[in-house]
Amino acid sequence: MLYRMKVEKEKIYKISYPEQGLLQLLIMKFIYEKPSYGYDLIKKIGEISNNSMIIKSGTMYTTLRRMEKSGFIKSVWKKSEAGPSKRLYELTPIGKEFLKNMLHNIGNRIPIVQELLKFYKKELNG
Repeated sequence: MLYRMKVEKEKIYKISYPEQGLLQLLIMKFIYEKPSYGYDLIKKIGEISNNSMIIKSGTMYTTLRRMEKSGFIKSVWKKSEAGPSKRLYELTPIGKEFLKNMLHNIGNRIPIVQELLKFYKKELNG
């Protein structure tokens, strides 16, 4: 499980596969804009999703390690004045190219998503 999606106060639905790619793209986007720490990425994802995407720290750091192993990101240790050193994550040229290609592909699929949303609103009272 990558994160939990809150739908109602008493219900939490577990989501996985496609969201793993979404999480990686969000990480790449934020790191592209500004090198970041894992905890900061968790907070940013929560903010942009109105806390509908709750990323556990274990999930975030496992995802970051996998992305680093794949060559999409790199990290450097930065000393902290208030505590232990922390890893600062940056996007690599390979990661930038991957992000560009994936966002291009997503852009081409917007009409499909719009069609699904139209169906959702009309047929499923969305």
